[in-house]
Amino acid sequence: MMSYYWIVSHIDSFSLDGGHVPVMTSRTTPRKIRALLNHAECTSVDVRLLSQVELNLIRTDAYSDIIKNSSSSLLEDEDAIRAKVHDTTTELSLWLSEWSRVVTDEPTLHQRELALLNLHIQYDWALITLHLKAVSASGIENIAIMNDFQKEMIQRAKEASTRHLRHLLEVSTCPSSPSGSAPAYLSTFKWTMDYVWAKGAFSILLVLRLSVLLRDPVSHTLGLLRDAHRVLEELKKVTIGYIPYFQILQTSIEKCEAALMDYSTQQDISNPSLAVSGPAESDFQGYAPNQFTFEWDFPGLNLKHMPLGWQDLFLDIDNLF
Repeated sequence: MMSYYWIVSHIDSFSLDGGHVPVMTSRTTPRKIRALLNHAECTSVDVRLLSQVELNLIRTDAYSDIIKNSSSSLLEDEDAIRAKVHDTTTELSLWLSEWSRVVTDEPTLHQRELALLNLHIQYDWALITLHLKAVSASGIENIAIMNDFQKEMIQRAKEASTRHLRHLLEVSTCPSSPSGSAPAYLSTFKWTMDYVWAKGAFSILLVLRLSVLLRDPVSHTLGLLRDAHRVLEELKKVTIGYIPYFQILQTSIEKCEAALMDYSTQQDISNPSLAVSGPAESDFQGYAPNQFTFEWDFPGLNLKHMPLGWQDLFLDIDNLF
């Protein structure tokens, strides 16, 4: 088996998503990582870890450039960040396509399907964080006053987070699961680390939040809520080692349900984006669990939707941004 110290030290997901400086600086390019696939002791586990190494090298490069380009003028920022997001999105698509071909060599059907599912989950997670990092570089948190580029980044993050939720519920063909009905990814939570629990809870809170903030049709948000409930019910079957994240997931669903009741009462407004937040929606918009504030650096929980008329601009200036 290959050196896990080398592999794990290069994965650096904790640094990327924890808001820390990467542990090690890579002296290689992402795709040179694949030379290790020819190692005599390379296993299916190594393949999964090596794909994560390459993915996080791509992510680290993107985040570094976004931070660097947020120090010049706003117009220059936007052009540079737009170009970086476009280039990185292309790199991520190539990463998914090429590593999907690699894992098709896995002889066991269930393990092959699980490996492919993990690639799609990691791909959508990378897209979520990439687009939200691009928005955060602008310093604007209120969706109601964002420009078209910033709103496009939010929309792309929401689309990726919606796919991410769907992937969490994809079923397994494992012979040991009755009728092949067990969600393959969620079944692994029994053995996983708190980082994966945190990502799972955050991703669901995020997709529900973005759906409400972007004023999606109530029927669409209700569909997301149904899927979120399914995740919650499936995780009840798993040995709960990380109660706080399970509670965050449950609270997120409850707060979103209350917010949706607030918002649905304003559906007769001709322009839904102008709907004013009710108390429950304001509570949901402000929900930021301590774990996501102090332990991780997951982007997007600072976003809000505060439509303001010019007559209200100066009254609410402190909350506008």
